[in-house]
Amino acid sequence: MAGEYEKAISIKDAIDAINNRDYLLPAIQRKFVWSSHQICVLFDSIMRGYPISTFMMWDVKDDSIKNNYKFYEFLKSFCQRFNEENPHIPTNASFKNFKAIIDGQQRLTSLYIGLCGTYAYKQPRIWWPSTKDDEVLPPRKFYIDLTQPVKSEDDEALMYYNFKFLTENQYSESVSAEQPLHHWFCLQNILKLPQLENDEVLIEIVLPLLDKLRLSDNAFSRKTLLRLYDVIRNRPLIHYFNETEQKIDHVLDVFIRTNSGGTKLDFSDLLMSIAVANWGGDFRKELDDLTTHIHQSAEMGFYIERDWLLKSCLMLTGADIRFKVQNFKAEQVARIKKEWDAIKACIKATFILVRRVGINPQSLTSKNAVMPICYYLYKKKCGEEFLYKSINNLAKSHKHRALISQWLYMTLLKGIFGGQADSVLSSMRDVLDSNFNNDAYPLPQIIERYKATNKDLRFDEDYIDSLLDIQYGEGRCRALLHLLFPEMNVAEVFHIDHLHPKSKFEKNSLKKIDFLQQDEHMKEFYADPSHWNTIPNLHLLNDSQNLSKKDKPLKEWLEDKNIHLSAKDFLAEGVSLEFSCFKEFYEKRRSALKQRLISRVYMTASLPAEIALEDSDEEVVEEVIA
Repeated sequence: MAGEYEKAISIKDAIDAINNRDYLLPAIQRKFVWSSHQICVLFDSIMRGYPISTFMMWDVKDDSIKNNYKFYEFLKSFCQRFNEENPHIPTNASFKNFKAIIDGQQRLTSLYIGLCGTYAYKQPRIWWPSTKDDEVLPPRKFYIDLTQPVKSEDDEALMYYNFKFLTENQYSESVSAEQPLHHWFCLQNILKLPQLENDEVLIEIVLPLLDKLRLSDNAFSRKTLLRLYDVIRNRPLIHYFNETEQKIDHVLDVFIRTNSGGTKLDFSDLLMSIAVANWGGDFRKELDDLTTHIHQSAEMGFYIERDWLLKSCLMLTGADIRFKVQNFKAEQVARIKKEWDAIKACIKATFILVRRVGINPQSLTSKNAVMPICYYLYKKKCGEEFLYKSINNLAKSHKHRALISQWLYMTLLKGIFGGQADSVLSSMRDVLDSNFNNDAYPLPQIIERYKATNKDLRFDEDYIDSLLDIQYGEGRCRALLHLLFPEMNVAEVFHIDHLHPKSKFEKNSLKKIDFLQQDEHMKEFYADPSHWNTIPNLHLLNDSQNLSKKDKPLKEWLEDKNIHLSAKDFLAEGVSLEFSCFKEFYEKRRSALKQRLISRVYMTASLPAEIALEDSDEEVVEEVIA
């Protein structure tokens, strides 16, 4: 590394540096996420002399870095949901040299909020306001109880000092109480006191202050206030490594290798700084807004992480989809920005399509499987417009939807996109590029491309049998049922339900059935969830069917004239629907489902056992050389 450990500084020195904008945050840092309890634990550790880990700073001196990369100020007044974003501070060549925090943002922000700022959070059983409202989310300052330590038996976190965030009303009520249980001292007052050496602090600051507070006789108060002054103002507790290298690739490598503040940073978080710098607007906000929309929309409901969106941008704009520094430099980011409105619209349309073909957030076991669909809709033209604009119009594009959904079901069932399958995404893009002249989604060509690889989309008989053993609640269950019954109306929401009710197979229920008590083998068959809880006893029902079904016996339910379903609709024609005939029902329906599944997929005699190297799921990340 091009740097060294510097002489430790006091917490007050760090606070002054934040106030003077000598410490800033690079765009790669996430937003502040610590809870009020974590802040209390941090200050308790400081007061008790526990280590709080070292920090890492980056000495930013280079004019090009100041010009080309975005930096942010520390968050000074946190308000849950309404003030969580760090304010951007423009830097340029004339901006003074400063330190960017590589490791320690959460701790430094916590120290600043505790000593200078406020922290607002929602109370239980109170509705979220639609806008920032101090009545609902009152700002809270940070206090310590000078009266007594925490009673250890009442505190699971094993705190010794009693720290709390209090509203102005809570503090006022405590002060006005005739016999207060606590005496809360606001930590912001520590920074308002004069700077003295340790031997002067007790006589000139602590004792006079405690006398005013009527705590002169309290030994705990005296020791606590004296120690608080010392650890905040005098003691050098901020130990840090100062990185001086000005090459961005090197600094990104430092982030990856040294970040230790909780969850490890993803490479996509690191590359975000480059993308943000080259975007010209707030690229982070654009991605976060799209993520929120897809997650909260009733038409979608999928949670998509930032790295998926970044990779999709690379794929849709024809770039190398691997997460490499060069893929987020100015020219490529400019292209993404130019096409951003179309990219956003296409991604939304794709997830609406995925939901409409029956895949919900729980059954979408690989979000990477959505990316080739998104690329196809983005590039394929139908007439004068691109397919993503019309794919969800139920009066159009029937063949496209049918083949896309069939491909998606097969892909999810085979687990083709396990992990970050960069090589598969790249080769899928090549296949699609070669077949845009086709009149529909090129499923046969995709099948042919991956024959005899570990991404082979064909099924053999053993695999078909294993699919029929999928149990209720497994991620692939819904995809398989939609593949078996593609005629389901895409405009409706479907539920997975047991045809013969689950309750009938419970141990206590089976004990009450006479014919099972007389046949131990049959009793074991009925009790085995691999029979009653798997695909042969499951079906997709719409809302009204699901509500009417509940725990009704299958035969009785189908006799209801309002149901508009028959045994033929779920491949149980010609078999008794009585519960007493469940074994025959299971065997015949399983056989019928197997034949239908064989007709719905591409079959082969046997699948390859060897894994082709080119189809490895391992993501290739650019190696940054120090």
